[in-house]
Amino acid sequence: MNPRRSVFQFLLPGTAFFAFVWAVARACVQSITIDEADTYLAWVARPNPSHWEAASNNHVLNSLLMRLFTSVFGVSHLTVRAPALLGAAIYIASIYLLCVRLAPALQLQWPLFVCLVYNPFIFDHLVAARGYALALGFLTAALAIGAYCLPDLSTCAMTSVCLALSFAANFSFAFVDLAAMLAIFIWACARTQAIQARARLLGACVLPGLLVSVFVSAPGVLHWPKGQLEYGAHSLRETFHTVAEASLYRPNPQIVNPILLGWIEQGRVYLLPLVLALAAWQWARHRNAFAMALLAIAAAALGAHWLTLKLFHVLLPRDRTAIWIVPLLTLAIGAAAANRRALTCMLYVMSIYYLLCLRLTYFKEWSWDADVNRIYPVVAWYNHTYGVTDVASSWLYSASLNFYRLQSGRESLDEIPGQLQPSGGHALYVLNWAFDEAFLKEQHLRVVYRAPDTDAVVAIRPQLEAHAFPIN
Repeated sequence: MNPRRSVFQFLLPGTAFFAFVWAVARACVQSITIDEADTYLAWVARPNPSHWEAASNNHVLNSLLMRLFTSVFGVSHLTVRAPALLGAAIYIASIYLLCVRLAPALQLQWPLFVCLVYNPFIFDHLVAARGYALALGFLTAALAIGAYCLPDLSTCAMTSVCLALSFAANFSFAFVDLAAMLAIFIWACARTQAIQARARLLGACVLPGLLVSVFVSAPGVLHWPKGQLEYGAHSLRETFHTVAEASLYRPNPQIVNPILLGWIEQGRVYLLPLVLALAAWQWARHRNAFAMALLAIAAAALGAHWLTLKLFHVLLPRDRTAIWIVPLLTLAIGAAAANRRALTCMLYVMSIYYLLCLRLTYFKEWSWDADVNRIYPVVAWYNHTYGVTDVASSWLYSASLNFYRLQSGRESLDEIPGQLQPSGGHALYVLNWAFDEAFLKEQHLRVVYRAPDTDAVVAIRPQLEAHAFPIN
């Protein structure tokens, strides 16, 4: 056996294994963010079955599983993020299978896998305690089933269940899940002309997913309140801009030296246009069937969103609600890159860029919350040492602080409000220096702690100043 070949055989599974280990490490290390804390406080921590309530922040399947994990194993970073890690495992496994299926050799499989998993936009949402990881996982699982299995009744039923679970995990995937199911149905129908066979295929595509939705998604869908769909883009250009911006954010300065970082910052704006131009050339020339199917799914989903914007004034996806665009387009690029040297080389460039973006301590979308797990022990110290129970916070930190307050259970703190009153009056504040400097000066507050990586500060009132001292 060729030792070199044997080593390379472990490269792709090793890269997949490391991705999941890194996701678990991030889940354990990173501070709970505002949206994660709101999810736990509103839909999981309450004793009533609040996980069935309809709200844009409530990703039903994620909330159900979060309640299960925290009830059985207690509340921690890991248990709150366990549903996301489950989604990450499904996504990584599905992408692994799709890369092996689409790419003829390891030389293409590896960079394609890295681009699909290590993209910083994707990786953040494989860890965050929201429904995006599960939605991505079940969407790509449906694609993997379609890629590996014959288009029969069982295949249609399995994909129907997967896509219904994807929708239950995140309602913003509704149109892309529907488009994927339609594509699989058309693919299955293309293999038979019999009307009865097509009717059975239609039933297999609809009924299993409908049954899952009745049990999981129906309460949220049927009781959806008005005013919950305010987050979004006003144009497709804005949609794609937010996806590109999040996908290229940003090389880790702990990994990349300052000189190289400056060069990368200047050149990264050309990466995605160059990849897409090369891919478009190959799509036009060779019309790979799987690539065309993926592009059709993306186009159908975006078309449906555009129609809802024009007809019902529901904004288009942006940032995280458009995250499904990334795997569809990247897989379509990978399908077109087989035996295409220039496009394969660009996938290597993108994969190396994404590896340089690996981060351990913060999410791009909620970077201001990266130090709340360091802030709360300071607040707890003042509670235990001086009996401070009256704490107020900037809205940026209040939900996360209340999560840690409930998780700890050892402090006598009142619920921490997220609105600052002009009159002040609270004993201790958690504020953002950049936004709240004027308030700090007006109230003559003393800063006793500055977060190491963000603008978060802990400040006390003058009455405590004689007894308190700065904490390093």
